[in-house]
Amino acid sequence: MSKARYEDGILREFWDHTTRTYVAWDEDGVQTETRPYTDMENEQADDDLAHAEATEEEKKQGEYREAFYQATLATQAPPASGEDWVQPIDVHTSYAVDSTVSHGGKDWVSLTPFNVWEPGVSGWREVVADGYPAWVQPTGGHDAYTLNAKVSHNGQNWENTGSDANVWEPGVFGWVTIP
Repeated sequence: MSKARYEDGILREFWDHTTRTYVAWDEDGVQTETRPYTDMENEQADDDLAHAEATEEEKKQGEYREAFYQATLATQAPPASGEDWVQPIDVHTSYAVDSTVSHGGKDWVSLTPFNVWEPGVSGWREVVADGYPAWVQPTGGHDAYTLNAKVSHNGQNWENTGSDANVWEPGVFGWVTIP
């Protein structure tokens, strides 16, 4: 790892953390100084290297978490299709993403993996044959409306143009009326 400082496109200073050497150049590009790091520069190099290692470790941990999540998803049963909803009792009886169920006289599609919520409460979106489903206040990012989602609300049809995770009510933020 190293650090460099340029001035007007000319390399002026270079700190080599591997050899712990500082080199400086003048405005003509002529080397003017080469010396070992001072105690303060050694401390800074140690801090820089420790930060780089911590950042790399955080990246690896994030990759491990994502791999574990994907492996866990792969173990979930395939999506249910058209069954009556039954309250799951554990992760093994939960509903997969895109599972469709009937509940309360309506059809619903699961928005989240390992969904244990009751349709109409959280993590489900109503499926309608004609028009658009009624807007329901999202309870979090897992059931927020995606960009271009269409809903009906207060007698009008709306399209989400605000964000890919819109939790705002149509007419307040991020929605436009559509015919």
